[in-house]
Amino acid sequence: MVMFMNSKNWQNIAYYFSLLTQLGLTIAITIIGFFFLYKLLTKFIGENIFLMFFLIILGVIAAFYNAYKMILKK
Repeated sequence: MVMFMNSKNWQNIAYYFSLLTQLGLTIAITIIGFFFLYKLLTKFIGENIFLMFFLIILGVIAAFYNAYKMILKK
């Protein structure tokens, strides 16, 4: 039995695909932003591996917090 998808199903698929894309981009851009913040700070204070891990972990926490808020809003 072949089930045909109506327009409501395609709208749901497009909505969740766009939400997934937005979540992925939000997470990636936030983490990359904190990494570039580390690169900027190394020019002033020198390289520090602990600072890099701290900023990347902070970026991951911020990214998932933003994603959580985004999911609850939708």
